[in-house]
Amino acid sequence: MDTFKTMLSNWENKAHEASELAEITLTIRKQDLVKIKAFAEAYELDESVITEGLIHTAIKEAETAMPYIKGSEVFRVEEGEEIFADAGKTPAYVEAEQAISKTLRG
Repeated sequence: MDTFKTMLSNWENKAHEASELAEITLTIRKQDLVKIKAFAEAYELDESVITEGLIHTAIKEAETAMPYIKGSEVFRVEEGEEIFADAGKTPAYVEAEQAISKTLRG
């Protein structure tokens, strides 16, 4: 009977994953399309799965690479040390991300 539990659990996970996906139109360089198609063929996956994975990974890397730029405003004091607000793009990015996320949730 574990076979059915496993199957139902897999279906539930797939349904949740599918509900978290959004379809977009994307324009890319032809050479990048060639590479996506090559990955899809090599891994026997749909091009959309490859593209989603690449974009997801690139976004995570871009977020990590966003530099902290020390501002002049003290954000908080932690263990007696002043922590300055980020004067870079990160605060604007986080604010926009939260606002857009709220609108997408409906």
